[in-house]
Amino acid sequence: MNRLNPIYVLALVAVILFVSFSMLFNIEGEYNSLYKEKNSLGAKAQTYNEYKSSWFDKKSVEKRIDMILKNSSFQNEKVLKVVNSNLIKIKIESKNQKILQTFLTRILNEKFMINKLQIEKDFISLEVGI
Repeated sequence: MNRLNPIYVLALVAVILFVSFSMLFNIEGEYNSLYKEKNSLGAKAQTYNEYKSSWFDKKSVEKRIDMILKNSSFQNEKVLKVVNSNLIKIKIESKNQKILQTFLTRILNEKFMINKLQIEKDFISLEVGI
């Protein structure tokens, strides 16, 4: 009994290798899933930064609204623009329905946070959040 049987030693080494490799493959699978999750989170963060820069930047929102209002088709219409600390109120009055439709189309095609939109026969009133 003083000597160890070499078959027992080889069996112990085989069991230790089997357990080690199975743990390694489990950890590798967890690592791959965490890596994929990190990449998707990075893509979401980049999308959020793009939305934040385009929707919450007061200067760019005002600039885009001014570009819409400076359009030549709106120059002869009655346009009222009021800028507060957290929103911009715009009201355009016209008897021409095509001009109102053009204005509405231009506003809705931009990335604005529209808090309130009121459409009547001869005017459009809206509040854009900043």
